[in-house]
Amino acid sequence: MSPEELWAVYSPRLKNYITKHVPDKYEAEDILQEVGIRMQKNVDRIKDITNVEAWLYRIAHNLIVDYFRGANKCSLIENINEISVPVAPEQENYNKETAECLLKLLEYLPDTYKEAIIESDYNGEKQSQLGRKWGLSNSGSKTRIQRARKKLKAVLLSCCEVQSDNAGNIIDFYNKDNAGTEFSCIKC
Repeated sequence: MSPEELWAVYSPRLKNYITKHVPDKYEAEDILQEVGIRMQKNVDRIKDITNVEAWLYRIAHNLIVDYFRGANKCSLIENINEISVPVAPEQENYNKETAECLLKLLEYLPDTYKEAIIESDYNGEKQSQLGRKWGLSNSGSKTRIQRARKKLKAVLLSCCEVQSDNAGNIIDFYNKDNAGTEFSCIKC
């Protein structure tokens, strides 16, 4: 197929995909046009691409990510002092207390999962390095760490009620058996 034929076939689908992810219809149209431009720039490579549709969707996806990161946006500001940054009100949270409780709850996990949490989340060890240490592939080590986190969360939620805000901060935390009492956990 020629690039024009490909565009005729795929541009309506791409437009639907982009408009589902980008609320501003003008920005969505710009992203769609950028996909078309990139397709034209790579017209020589199209015949070597086995799945053109997937390639076009990957381009669209990357452009959407760039849009939300603000990579392609800049604005002229004449007076930097006129910019006001909204400040969210400080809200009490229980992040530190929850982290301390989670450390104690690690004792309820099997040793492999306990080690996974400690090494990755508390010691900051990279998952690829842990995979080599454990004799696992990268995906295997990631899976082990994800399972460990799920199991730790299940242990926490078995005894405690936890509520978080949009930023992931723990804003309410109490024992299910003693609802409404001060922050505590039977297992802690």
